[in-house]
Amino acid sequence: MTKNVNQQTNNGKQYHIPMEVTKETIKDFNIDPADVVWTKIGNRRVKAAMIPVEKEVYYQFMRPLWREDKRNQRAEPMVSLDELTDEYSYEVSDCNDIAEDYAKKVLIDKLHSTLDELDEIDRKIMGMYGEGKSESKIGESVHMSQRGVNKRKHKILSKLKKELKDFR
Repeated sequence: MTKNVNQQTNNGKQYHIPMEVTKETIKDFNIDPADVVWTKIGNRRVKAAMIPVEKEVYYQFMRPLWREDKRNQRAEPMVSLDELTDEYSYEVSDCNDIAEDYAKKVLIDKLHSTLDELDEIDRKIMGMYGEGKSESKIGESVHMSQRGVNKRKHKILSKLKKELKDFR
């Protein structure tokens, strides 16, 4: 056991699992409050002490959490670019409010310019995603893994949300 821990240290890779703690457990187990950090366990942010473990124990602990996270991602409803902008009302209004119409036009122009700035592959990914294609089908088309498509898609959606945040 000590040999494995030393090997992990020598390789520069140390594995830790979070142990959720409360004020009571910190006191009962004499945990140094400086060793307590905020971390995520599953989908919850908790105070935890990081326990050093061997690689195998780390993976046994983390795999179910990773599976649950992936299951939750797959269960999320697909978001299209139309749905992304649904919260922004940008159709021309019935009344003659020039300022409102201008603000809507600026929003549409900003969305178009942000989409135009994307790499060709990102535009293709978002186009296929908007058509309801699965990440694996998109990956086959653009010669990427499903995981790579997922990461790029989330990065693109985050960029669009960030660029459009001023219009909320």
